[in-house]
Amino acid sequence: MRQLVKDQLNSCVFADLSDTVEYKDCYVIRIPKYNKPKYDIGRMYVITVGNEIVNNTTSDFSITKNNGTAPKTPCLKIYVSKQHGKLIYVNSIGFDAKAYQDLPNIWSGWLPLDNIGLLAKL
Repeated sequence: MRQLVKDQLNSCVFADLSDTVEYKDCYVIRIPKYNKPKYDIGRMYVITVGNEIVNNTTSDFSITKNNGTAPKTPCLKIYVSKQHGKLIYVNSIGFDAKAYQDLPNIWSGWLPLDNIGLLAKL
């Protein structure tokens, strides 16, 4: 396998190369079916938040679950405090994924699991 491809696959959160089979001129890589990530209480993650949640303080979800507040950035570093069904309660800080540094935006509230994407486990 070319080293560039192998390095890129190893950098993915959900890629598992332990089941790779090498033949003479080709490789067979078994990529398991994607399952939604599980967020454990007491762990930190870097996530992306759906555009319908970012800066949307007038949505029904924001008003009923978060007292009219919403995260200000689409990328957050979160600490999971509670889980209730398909919702997680997070303490978060804004995060710049390109520069890999924290931003000064702090927010706490409920997030629906359907509208967030996992970038990294910390």
